[in-house]
Amino acid sequence: MKKILCIGELLIDFFTTEIQQSLIEATTFEKQAGGAPANVAAAIAKLGGNAYFCGKVGDDAFGHFLQQTLQQAGVCTEQLIFDSSAPTTLAFVSREIGGERDFIFNRGADELLRIEDLHLQKLMAMDIIHFGSATALLSEPFSKTYEQLMQTLLMQNHFISFDPNYRANLWKGDTERFIEKCIPFIDAAHFIKMSSEELLLFAGTDSFEEALKWATPFKNKAIAITQGAAGTLFIQNGRITTIPSIAVNAIDATGAGDAFVGAVLYELAKRDTATLSQEEWVAIIEFANRVGAKVCEKVGAIKALPTLEEAKIM
Repeated sequence: MKKILCIGELLIDFFTTEIQQSLIEATTFEKQAGGAPANVAAAIAKLGGNAYFCGKVGDDAFGHFLQQTLQQAGVCTEQLIFDSSAPTTLAFVSREIGGERDFIFNRGADELLRIEDLHLQKLMAMDIIHFGSATALLSEPFSKTYEQLMQTLLMQNHFISFDPNYRANLWKGDTERFIEKCIPFIDAAHFIKMSSEELLLFAGTDSFEEALKWATPFKNKAIAITQGAAGTLFIQNGRITTIPSIAVNAIDATGAGDAFVGAVLYELAKRDTATLSQEEWVAIIEFANRVGAKVCEKVGAIKALPTLEEAKIM
């Protein structure tokens, strides 16, 4: 099976154990491993795929816990960098009605990833590359590293996946800078996953119909617009297909989008991506919808990821 590399942040999520309490009101928290690209890597590995992770954590108890968690999920961590000068990044998360979340991030080692830290020859040996960090584009040196890697890997004809992972509380309303940072990745990517909110942001409109007009002209790209329980809109070469999800009792939506991406990449790694038919893409998205929905039935991102057998259970 092809090798899939996920690049970005690996962090500690402290989830409040008090359901439907805001971060203002919450008093008790539980430690979980998190970080969007790390979740994607773990999703791939738990399904049986060949997943690698590249990022930076603090050389502290949290950082080593995170490495252990990824390894237990089956992810190769040889490109995980430990930084003794900075703590592991932390996020505090509350769960609201329907499993939606509120975040506070305390940035640490993840934003210090430099191109000099990386073993580029090993990265070039990967087949599929996923860029999907919520934090990578925020600040230097991580932002520069992310962009340099994307350009280098694109020139080497790697298959590139991208998930913008917009977090309003991280970008503090500076959507123009967010869009500017994401556009090169959208241009480069072969597969793009967006939420409905992100689609509206990039299209610069409040009208979903108008936003779809922005997405449909793209050529040689597969775009998945995830809509939670409403399923996914799949867009390719001007054609829009609605692919339903499955009904679940949603407890926590954390990691559902990452699990969706992981499931797509797991399936792509088994196929020739240059010759995929519409029917194959629909089957891939149906499977990814199922995996993403299953995650919502449990608390935590990596901890909630299903195995291949669990994903098959409707």
